[in-house]
Amino acid sequence: MSWRSFIESAGASDHAVQVYDGVDELTSSVGAYLANGFAAGSPALVVATPGHRRAFDGELRARDLDPLDLQERGLLTCRDAEETLATFMHDGRPSPKRFEATVGALVDEVASRFPEQTIRAFGEMVDILWARESKHAAIELEELWNELARKRRFALLCGYRLDIFDIDVQTGALPAVFGAHTHARPAHDTSRLADAVDAALREAVGPIDAAHIYLDVAEQPRLRALPRGQAVLGWLSSGDAALAESVLERARRHYASH
Repeated sequence: MSWRSFIESAGASDHAVQVYDGVDELTSSVGAYLANGFAAGSPALVVATPGHRRAFDGELRARDLDPLDLQERGLLTCRDAEETLATFMHDGRPSPKRFEATVGALVDEVASRFPEQTIRAFGEMVDILWARESKHAAIELEELWNELARKRRFALLCGYRLDIFDIDVQTGALPAVFGAHTHARPAHDTSRLADAVDAALREAVGPIDAAHIYLDVAEQPRLRALPRGQAVLGWLSSGDAALAESVLERARRHYASH
C-alpha cells in the first residue's frame, strides 16, 4: 500500500510514521488522514501535545470540518500526549499491563460507539520518549501499539520530529523507527527529497557512479518499501559515512532551495 492509499483508506493494523521537520508538514498529513476517515464515517482518536492539537483543529477547519462538532458527535476523541504517557510508564519503560488498561480501554471506548468502523488513531507519545533520549522505551511503545492492533480494529499514524539529513538520525533512529511500522514517510514531500538526493549524489560522485549506487540500492530487499531518496540515504549512511555526510549536506541544501 502506498502512502496515499494509507491516508485515504487506512485499514486495521496499518501502522504508519510521518517524519517531519516543520509542524505544518505533520499537520497536513494528520489533517488529510483524519478528514478521509471522517468522510467514511470512521471515528478518530488523537493523542497529541496541546500545540499540535490546536494546529490539527485549524487544519480540520480549513477542510470545512468543525472539531467541536466532531467531538460532540463522538467522532473525534482527543487526549493529551504527556498525560496519557504518564498513566502507563513505570521505571522509565511502558508497562504492557498499564498500557492495556489505559490506551486499550480508550480504544475500546471509541469502538463501542462505532463497532463496525476502523478507528483512525494518531499518536506522538513515542516522539516525546525519543526526544527525551528514551529511545528503547519509544520502540517498546511502538510494539505495544502493534500488539494492541492485533486485538483491536484501528489504524495508527505516528509522528517523529527528526532531521533526516543528520547521519546519526540515518544510522541510529530511522532503521528502528521504520522497522516498527508498516508504512514510512521520511519527509513530507518525497518527490522533492528524491530530486534533492539525486542532485546531491551526482555532485558528490558523478552521474556514472550515482547510477551504480542506485542499482546497488535496488538490490536491497529491506529498502524497497522506502521512498527512493530515503533508500539511498539509508544505504549510504550504513556503508560509507564520509560519502553519506557529503551527500546529506548537499541534499539538505537542495531540499531547502526547492
